[in-house]
Amino acid sequence: MADKYRIAEASIFASIAMMLLKLIFGLLTGSLALLSDGLHSGLDVTAAAITWVALHISDRPADASHNYGHGKVESLSAFGESILLLLTALWIGWEAVNSLLGPPAVPDTGYWAGYCAMGVVAVAMMTDVWRSRLLTAAAKKYESQALRADALHFGVDFLISSVVVATLVAVRIGGTRWAHVDAVGAIFVAIVMVGASLSLARQSIDILMDHSPIGLESSLTVLMKTVPGVVEVRRVRARQSGNRRFVDATITVDRRMSMEAAHQIATSVEVAVERQDPSMDITVHVEPA
Repeated sequence: MADKYRIAEASIFASIAMMLLKLIFGLLTGSLALLSDGLHSGLDVTAAAITWVALHISDRPADASHNYGHGKVESLSAFGESILLLLTALWIGWEAVNSLLGPPAVPDTGYWAGYCAMGVVAVAMMTDVWRSRLLTAAAKKYESQALRADALHFGVDFLISSVVVATLVAVRIGGTRWAHVDAVGAIFVAIVMVGASLSLARQSIDILMDHSPIGLESSLTVLMKTVPGVVEVRRVRARQSGNRRFVDATITVDRRMSMEAAHQIATSVEVAVERQDPSMDITVHVEPA
C-alpha cells in the first residue's frame, strides 16, 4: 500500500518542479505561453494533492459512522477531477474557436525564447509520459479511481504540450500562415478531453450510486452453485467502494438440514468467494429449499 502513496507523492513533486521550471523560464524569456502554462501547472499540483489526500482517507478502516469504510472518497476525488478536466476542455475549445475566427496568435519564436520554450515543454512532455504511465500501472494494481483520474489528467497535459510544440515548430518553419495549427490542435485536444472527462465522471457516478460491477453477479452465482450443499442461489447483490466490493447473497439449502450444517455451507460460500477475490466482503443469507 505504501507504494501508491510514494507514487502520488512523486506526482506532486513532479508537478511542483514543472510549475517552477515553466514560471522561472517564462520570467527569464518573457514568454507569456510559458507563464500561462506554469500557472496551469498550479492546477496540476492541486489535482495531485487532492489525489494524495483521497488515497489516505480511502484507506482508513471502517468505523462506527462509516460501516463500509471510506473507499468512496476516491470516487468523489475522481468525479471532482473529471469536472476540472471538463471545464478546462471547454475553456480550451472556446479560446481555440475565437483564435480561428480572429487573427492568429503568433507565439514568440525568437532564438532565446523559442528554444527555451521548446526545451521546457519537451521536459514537461517526458515528465507527463513518465508519471501518466506510473499512475496508470498503480491504478490497475490497486484498483484506484483516484490514481486513474490523475493518470488521465497528465495524459491530457501531454496532448496539450504536443500542440504547443507543433505550433512552435510550424511557425518557425512556415511562418505566420501556419499559426492556426495551434487552434486546430487545441480543438482536437478539447474534444478528447471532453470524452475522457465524461467517461471518468460516468464511472465515478456509477460507483457512488452503487452500480453493480458488470458481470460480477452472474459469475458469483456460478461460483456459489459449485459449493456442496447449495440448492439454489436466489439473489446476489454487489456494489463497489474504493477497491473493495461488498456482496450479499441469498442461497437455499435442504430444509431438513440442521442450523449448524446450514451455517457451515454459508461459511463455505463466503470462503469460496473471498478466495477467488480477496477484495470482496460477502454476507450470505440462508433459506430453506
